[in-house]
Formats: sequence, C-alpha cells, structure tokens
Amino acid sequence: MTSPIFHYTNDSGYKAISSSPDWLFRAAQPPGDPKAHPSGAYFTDLPENEPMLARKLRIPKEKLRYVFAFIDAGDLHRLRGDRGRYIFYSRVDYVVNRERQLRSGATMIDSEGRT
Repeated sequence: MTSPIFHYTNDSGYKAISSSPDWLFRAAQPPGDPKAHPSGAYFTDLPENEPMLARKLRIPKEKLRYVFAFIDAGDLHRLRGDRGRYIFYSRVDYVVNRERQLRSGATMIDSEGRT
C-alpha cells in the first residue's frame, strides 16, 4: 500500500466535505501568486504528527483542526518547486469514494499547532 494522502481543514470545511458518503474536495484559487499556487484542491502526504506542519504547508493552524485521509490513486499533480515533495493538488474538484477513504475527524493538533 502506498502512503496515505491527507487533506487538513477547519470546522466548516470538515462539515462540508463529510456531508456526503463520497468526499468532495472543491478546487479553488488559494491566496498568493497563481503561478506558484494554481487553482485546485490541495493535499499532502505529511501526517498530523509532522513537526511544524502548518509552516511546511503554509496554512493557518486553524486549518489543521480536522483531517481526511485516503488512499492515493496516483492522479494528483505535484506542486512546482521544493514544496512539491509533499504537496499535491487536483486542478478540478476531487472526489474520493468510500473504497479509498481511510479516516476523517479531529486531529490531535491543539490550537497552537502542536500534537
């Protein structure tokens, strides 16, 4: 089995994604330079116990409150540059059916970003 893929989110994101049996991750334009950060749904292979996770992913600690973990289908694109080692994205809305789902729920990360 390959390493799991993770999507971290906040409370409202968790409720939206988990509201359906098949998880739907919506593609959107993230803040910053569109060339460095293309529109898409973003994922990582870094687990929640990764040191300095928020800093490495460049997301607010609030977005580490919940996680979706699923089996990699090999269809995600790597982000350009060094962060492409651990950040992947889909250019369009991304669906994960039940067969690929591993787990979802609250992370062990506190409000300061520590596990």
